[in-house]
Amino acid sequence: MDKPFTLFVQDDGETMNQSQLKSLLENGDDDDKIRALKKTIKMMIQGEKLPQLLMTIIRFVMSSKNHTIKKLLLLYWEIVDKTKPNGELLNEMVLVCNGFRKDLEHPNEYVRGSTLRFLCKLKEPELLEPMINEVLKNLDDRFAYVRRNAVLALYSIYKENERLCPNAPDAIYDFLCNEKEEDDSCKRNALIMLYNCAQDKALEYLNTVLDEISTFGDIQQFVFIDLIKKVCRQENFSRSRYIRSIISLLTAKSPAVPYEAACALLLLT
Repeated sequence: MDKPFTLFVQDDGETMNQSQLKSLLENGDDDDKIRALKKTIKMMIQGEKLPQLLMTIIRFVMSSKNHTIKKLLLLYWEIVDKTKPNGELLNEMVLVCNGFRKDLEHPNEYVRGSTLRFLCKLKEPELLEPMINEVLKNLDDRFAYVRRNAVLALYSIYKENERLCPNAPDAIYDFLCNEKEEDDSCKRNALIMLYNCAQDKALEYLNTVLDEISTFGDIQQFVFIDLIKKVCRQENFSRSRYIRSIISLLTAKSPAVPYEAACALLLLT
């Protein structure tokens, strides 16, 4: 079965062999390396393995500070084979992991954020485990873009393998309670993580803000409505209090929120 990818590129018709690509990656300037990386990615998507280029890219391309090269490298790391035929992690991936950790501490917030977003696509626990501490540190980043992707990365890691970060729900709960800035997307991502992975924590947070949910952004209110529906179907306690909160959303500014709230009321009453 062909390996599935999450990206699509159009072939420009240019032909290169491995030796030409290797020469550009080793000796070329940034523009040459960008051209060679793009061609390498295209060839790999079309079924070429190109394992000989892995160490070349680690040695001569990974250290580049060019942001376009960094973006292309994330695409390359997504599609390259990271394990041996027996399932063991390639030895070269230890060097790659060190590069990821450095990018998670990079002074540029977009490099940190894009690396965190890339971690959502990694499945290998041996690669993810050494980066848990850096992911947790980015929950406190001053940029919402970084915090938003840190939540998604932690959610993905916990969903893939709870053992790697068993305290993730507690960290996300603390993040929700301490997220004072009005960044709805950060809070929404955190709520979704708790809703799907730690419903008791999601309910605990809901109960602390239940009388205020009409003041939250619509993308958070949708999650609150889904959580209330789920809780009320499972338990009858405090149903009236939850229903009052849903009624308060019937006058929300976003037309979609009153609609969802009305559907929830029909379901619960």
